[in-house]
Amino acid sequence: MPFTPDYHVTEERRAYTLRAGQTGLLVVHGFMGSPISSHPMAEYLAARGITVHCPLLPGHGERPDKLYKVPRQAWIAEAEEGLANLRQWCDEIFLLGHSMGTVLCAHLALQNPDIRGMVMLAPLYVVPSKAIHLTAALRYVLPWFTAWQVKKLRPLVIERATDLYPDLNLEDPAVQAQLPALSRVPTSGIDEMRKMAVLGRRLWPKLTLPLLILQGGHDTAVKPGGDQAIYDAVASQDKRLHQYPQAGHELMRPKDPAHPQVWAEIDAFITQHSRKRAV
Repeated sequence: MPFTPDYHVTEERRAYTLRAGQTGLLVVHGFMGSPISSHPMAEYLAARGITVHCPLLPGHGERPDKLYKVPRQAWIAEAEEGLANLRQWCDEIFLLGHSMGTVLCAHLALQNPDIRGMVMLAPLYVVPSKAIHLTAALRYVLPWFTAWQVKKLRPLVIERATDLYPDLNLEDPAVQAQLPALSRVPTSGIDEMRKMAVLGRRLWPKLTLPLLILQGGHDTAVKPGGDQAIYDAVASQDKRLHQYPQAGHELMRPKDPAHPQVWAEIDAFITQHSRKRAV
């Protein structure tokens, strides 16, 4: 059964399915992300005859404290469930992963050799900070990490908070007082993400399906160079890496200046490798 959160998640952050043609795209969001990131792009693709399904990964869709005690195996299981759901409506399938979601998609691709192709957006290769490796031990003695306490992380906290609560008034002292709580992340959750990066580095050399890797030049969430490292590591002969210098981590969202090109490039990749849509 698909994951059903036992905490409040607004409708736009829940799993969605846009049914169109027999060609399907499974979209898997990243760590601390949600389906809201891909929904506008999914509408664009559905208008072009592609059925799009995006599951909500357990522990996601709300404040990051919901990741407490959620194992990475739950994320893998939900990605597998999402693929099974998409198979109900489509007879050829592509995968699209964002950030940590690329590792989940790599797992699916290796388990399902009929997948036609895979798109990676801002793929996770290594964790962005060496300090994250400490969570392997810290998770057992220091259960929580408050990102607001790290000055260089405050812009990212504000971005995440305003994304979750668009009407947030950051000038309000009461709101400012809430930012530490809004940024509280379980160290176990961070460590599970670290382990996903390790898993990805084991999976990349095994991939042989057609691949499209898209990366923003202003991405502050993943470590620079990971896209090239993955491109070099994969065994696929049919692979392409495209970097957008002005794009950020959320390069498929309408707020990113590169999104029109990103959406069109994904549509063209699917068309090129589809048995049904090839021109």
